[in-house]
Amino acid sequence: MRTLVDVLAYTRYNPLMLSPVEEIKSRLDIVEFIQGYVRLQKAGVNFRANCPFHGEKTPSFYVTPSRQIWHCFGCGKGGDVFQFLMDIEGQDFPEALKVLAMRAGVELTREDPRIRSERNRLYDINEEAAKIFQTCFAALPQAKEYAAKRGLTAETVEKFRIGFAPQSWDFLLSALMKKGFTKDEAERAGLAIKNQEKASHYDRFRSRIMFPITDSAGRVIGFGGRIVDFFPDGKAPASSSDRTEAKYINTPQTMIYDKSAVLYAFDKAKHEIRTQDKVVLVEGYMDTVMSHQAGVTNTVAVSGTALTSRQLQMLKRLCNTMICSFDTDAAGESATRRSLALASEFDFERKVAHIHTGKDPADAVLENPKLWAEAVENAKPVVDFYMDKAFTDYSPATADGKKAIAAMVLPFVADLFDAIQRDHWIKELAAKLDVGEASIRAELERRRGAEAPISQNTQPRTVSDLPLHVSGRRERLEEKFLTLFAMIPPELRIRETASHHIVFRSAENQNIFAMITAGSKESPSEGMQDLEMFTFKSEILVKDIKDTTEEFLICKRELEKECVKESLREHQQKIIQQEKEGNQEAIATLLGEVNDLHKILKQLSTVPPHYLYA
Repeated sequence: MRTLVDVLAYTRYNPLMLSPVEEIKSRLDIVEFIQGYVRLQKAGVNFRANCPFHGEKTPSFYVTPSRQIWHCFGCGKGGDVFQFLMDIEGQDFPEALKVLAMRAGVELTREDPRIRSERNRLYDINEEAAKIFQTCFAALPQAKEYAAKRGLTAETVEKFRIGFAPQSWDFLLSALMKKGFTKDEAERAGLAIKNQEKASHYDRFRSRIMFPITDSAGRVIGFGGRIVDFFPDGKAPASSSDRTEAKYINTPQTMIYDKSAVLYAFDKAKHEIRTQDKVVLVEGYMDTVMSHQAGVTNTVAVSGTALTSRQLQMLKRLCNTMICSFDTDAAGESATRRSLALASEFDFERKVAHIHTGKDPADAVLENPKLWAEAVENAKPVVDFYMDKAFTDYSPATADGKKAIAAMVLPFVADLFDAIQRDHWIKELAAKLDVGEASIRAELERRRGAEAPISQNTQPRTVSDLPLHVSGRRERLEEKFLTLFAMIPPELRIRETASHHIVFRSAENQNIFAMITAGSKESPSEGMQDLEMFTFKSEILVKDIKDTTEEFLICKRELEKECVKESLREHQQKIIQQEKEGNQEAIATLLGEVNDLHKILKQLSTVPPHYLYA
């Protein structure tokens, strides 16, 4: 939990000005910020969406622009823009403070060594490495010539912070050490490799064009390096075929870089992905960069790995349509099929962008940007695409040809969640192959039973690894009681709570109850956000209630009944304990209290039970 000490550790404190947190919140629009992660839809004066923190089909995640807070009525999460960033990115408060301060243009000038975490050091060293690589690129004519040859404009190079790693064993290490970083930090960031025999370190990236990899907030967390066939030290150019290193190498797993959870250029593409309700997925860094340069700015790429569930979760928050375009070789074809199969598990509308010249997106943009833009615009639904491909590659005139066509098309038909679409393509395929529909259905079922999913994915389909708070009946009753309690007239609050049987399970709810009872003017400043949150909840929860007073009275009785029942269970356990100890006097007292509780419960049960809670 953040404290005043945390905040003051980052900034000059001026009692006449807003605190850093309040200044950041005043400059940022929570709706605009959350829309970078979730597709929000207008709902009256508020916005709503499917919650990004737990799987759901009916939207229960609400954002209020007037109060600049959010809440999910499904899993119970909620808070301000800081809390959202901390939950969605798994950050602590100091990390969220730095990110949002940068976003809001608020300068944080002081830093407390106690909260300078290792994660922050990794962010810093990666940022410094990116600047060093950029400087090397700008100073090297051969790098600029290479970029021009690949069709990159100066603006694109600057936007994607493309750099160059010199052919040196310790150039980057030396530069980083001059900036105050250590060799061990460089190793932990994946920028250096330790030679165990010599107990020394050397640069991981050498003689490579460098592509910084950023997280969704735009912070550099790793790099992808592409081998080049020139050396800047005056030596004769070497053919890339003579080089023994891999064409591409990437930052290994670190504390801040997990390739299974990162999409290259996601921070630059997420706005357009949400706006267009579709994402274009390509295979490489250069494909992504050139696609953006051609105006297809909703393009992202996987970072040196097959598409994963975590990456699809990020995308599903923003869009419903996925357009794939991987290389046309066997490996690219296999990657496309795996990605499309896995995307079906998240109910994406899946399409394929095909470049008729057989080029990859980067080469197509180099030849003519319109080629790529048209391929994306005319992307075909996945079954449609593979139907055309199958009938082009094989002849339906022979039994073997029919079998091959069915083998190519049916896996994608099987992946369709919509029964109507599935039935349409079964009939279409049967007609084109001139076979009975029953044969196609039988083959489809056989394949479903005999073959493992193309994706081979065993990860759970959850939107977040964060633990969920799944509210029970008692918790939901307390929440509703407090939101209604804040809305009823003060005189009714006094009358109805003068004598009640409600005991709140959490100290937080007890404090909120006390603050509402006292009135917001007497509430401590640190509790005002809690009051704001409950006012916001009340607007959503009771918007369709005609009589707030009646609803409150019913809710109050239902909550009282739950509290009395819980007290009865506690008394039962106490009686059992006292029986073991042979304390008859205590048992008699407890039995008397139990009798009183049963009388109260009977009285409460006379309230009409039309206040429903599942």
